[in-house]
Amino acid sequence: MISARISIPALLVLGVVAGATLLPAPGSAQFGREPEACMEIATDYAGRLAGHGDIAPLVDTQAQALAALDEIAARDEVQPFDRLQEAEALLRGRDLWDAARAIRGVARTIDNSSSVVAGWRGLYCPSARPTGAAGLDGQERCDALSATFVDQLRIDNPAPREIREREAREAERQTILKARTTRTDRDDLLELWRIRTDAYDTLKVLERALVLQEAGAALLERVRDAGCLAGESS
Repeated sequence: MISARISIPALLVLGVVAGATLLPAPGSAQFGREPEACMEIATDYAGRLAGHGDIAPLVDTQAQALAALDEIAARDEVQPFDRLQEAEALLRGRDLWDAARAIRGVARTIDNSSSVVAGWRGLYCPSARPTGAAGLDGQERCDALSATFVDQLRIDNPAPREIREREAREAERQTILKARTTRTDRDDLLELWRIRTDAYDTLKVLERALVLQEAGAALLERVRDAGCLAGESS
């Protein structure tokens, strides 16, 4: 691998960061004894998602970058080294650098969702009801809405299309490994594959962030309407 050749911008080599710190437990939470504890956890996280602003443009930027990288990789008439150089030049482009910081922030927040689930769900959040919050009022309604949102953080099952896309990318890697070519060319092709795969992974993180941000906004609106937020009567 030749990743030491150049420092790749964080934009396209993110992936979900491991080892995020746990979010603090609500001060009033006493191992499930306070019914609003799960709501505090869920609405706090929803607020963090909202704080990133409009994520859709970041999704578009990343999707365009991935498409460009895949197009570069498909030029079999171009030497692997030259394709890799072109891909690295693309990553250094102004638009991608400008978006990198925002994308890093979104990725960290999405990674922290696992901490919400692992750290607090079992202690404070009831199991999500199959019927959601239907037929409930007041704090019970807010608890049910919050539990449903936290379940969305827990469950991240890839769609069939994503499974096929990942299988295709892995098959491409195996083809590179088995190809009868020079070691240098193979290393260049593998590095190009890695850059593209990291870009794909980052796109999936951003797409999930967009879905969760919309779900979080809906949670905040419904909890507010139910009068459960601080300073509002239930």
